[in-house]
Amino acid sequence: MNTYFGIDTHKKREELLSSKLAKPFIDDIIAKADAALGKQYMCLRMSDYMLFEETGNRTIFERPYFERRNDCSYVSIAYWLTDDVKYLKPLIDLIFIISDEYSWCLPAHNHLSHKSPSVADIIRTVDLFAAETARLFADIAIILAGTLPSYVIERMEYEIRRRIIDAMKKYEFHWKREINNWAAVCGGGVGIALLRFGTQNEIDEILPQLYSSMESFIAGFGSDGCCREGYSYWNYGLGYFLLFARAILHHTGGKTNYFKRDIIKKIAMYPQRVRMSMNKTASFSDSKAELTFCPGVMSFLKSLYGDEFECPDLSLANMNGNVFAVKEFLWFDTSYKADTPKTGTAYFPEAQWYIKKGKNFSFAAKGGHNNEMHNHNDIGSFMIVTQNGHIPLADFGSAAYEKKTFDNRYRYTMLNNSSRGHSVPIINGAYQCFGAEYAASDVNWGDDFFALSITGAYEKGCIKKADRSFEITDDRVVLKDVFERCDKTESVVERMVSWTKPMIYDGCVDFGTAKVVFDANRYKASYTSEVYRAHGDREDLCAYLVDYNPIKNDETEFVFEIIVQ
Repeated sequence: MNTYFGIDTHKKREELLSSKLAKPFIDDIIAKADAALGKQYMCLRMSDYMLFEETGNRTIFERPYFERRNDCSYVSIAYWLTDDVKYLKPLIDLIFIISDEYSWCLPAHNHLSHKSPSVADIIRTVDLFAAETARLFADIAIILAGTLPSYVIERMEYEIRRRIIDAMKKYEFHWKREINNWAAVCGGGVGIALLRFGTQNEIDEILPQLYSSMESFIAGFGSDGCCREGYSYWNYGLGYFLLFARAILHHTGGKTNYFKRDIIKKIAMYPQRVRMSMNKTASFSDSKAELTFCPGVMSFLKSLYGDEFECPDLSLANMNGNVFAVKEFLWFDTSYKADTPKTGTAYFPEAQWYIKKGKNFSFAAKGGHNNEMHNHNDIGSFMIVTQNGHIPLADFGSAAYEKKTFDNRYRYTMLNNSSRGHSVPIINGAYQCFGAEYAASDVNWGDDFFALSITGAYEKGCIKKADRSFEITDDRVVLKDVFERCDKTESVVERMVSWTKPMIYDGCVDFGTAKVVFDANRYKASYTSEVYRAHGDREDLCAYLVDYNPIKNDETEFVFEIIVQ
């Protein structure tokens, strides 16, 4: 009998094949697997691998790299679900194509020009996607045990041993101590491969390192359970943590049970607290506003926490790609039911995130500091989402991932990462500063208000005081900023950002589903636009930046009524 860490794969397959709820996901996976059958996969060229160091470009190498892994996942799952022999040889080809790659580590994570690593070091560098690849091979070896030829299993084991297990015994990887998604994704991927292919001695040697890695991951949430990297990274990192935790629960016969810990429950509740409409979520940090989720993960969390846990509508679910993996089918509850999102106020005291969910719209704002995980310089920024999911005032989320995106010398020249691309003031023509010392203070909140000092976000001495407050009612938000100038204060300009082209009238800026009303005798509004590329997108987006300039240069108070329609 085949089992995936305690799950009877034969029984689960029959359950899935007879399920109306699972059918759309099965049909989609099979369609993607069929599309992969006729593909010809080119060799991943070293010249493309080198592009990251030469130009900062990631996509030319990464797109074919991820395509073959996604296709390998689709074909393996389709073969498991259907037993159709048409998938066997294409699957074997994909396994060997991936096995033949020079390195499973992305060029963005290998630092060729900085460290001048040896060939062996490059091959044995375990990053996010080397770990994902190892987990993919382990998944295939488990769910298709007895179906694949022995030489295919042996090839996967050979590659995992030389690239992953031997590397874990020899090298000390930074991700074991990272308080972010790396610790969970790398640790989870390695853990699944280790439990499938490692000897008992290797498991005993390496597993304590992975336990330590998971503790680092958990520590990154703080005591309030907030994922400061953003919802997208909660989805990614927690998925791998749960994979590891559930496998370890089975491996240890229940002795190591992460799910008894209160902090895991807090972390699990994060998405429903930051969800702002049926299909939108707070997009702080390197996240996106679009709500997608893993239905297997949600099913599992629902089984743990019952009625306290809110399952989103299944139409927003995603089982695509190697990231999501076969676990999404194995964990999927074929009696899945969506829950109605609750209104109310959520606050994360350590992260200083505030989310107010009303019947007509939702509002989110943040304090924090300007050196967080996947940091944006965004102290005091906010966003509004209407009940039907429109975002009149936005947080643009993640910018395109390039070499400069993660180089702090250039990161904050990019619109998404700079306060230039957030709804916060501009003081002396300058934006907020990068660094943990640039932080919010005097943060207060209640069911219908959020207030903070944003003075500390700007260059020291440029202004004496900058206090920001929001009052939230059923149909509007009143934003009030109060400034106390000093000798170095030359100008203060308010900025609001949107994806919607604004219409400017006397005393009003119309964003379609929200109008910003202000005193035309005190401020004058104008806008500019800027094109940018978001992470994972192939098309540019247009950002509209609305500035409110005071008519009198010594203005000390700005008041805006944001009426949501």
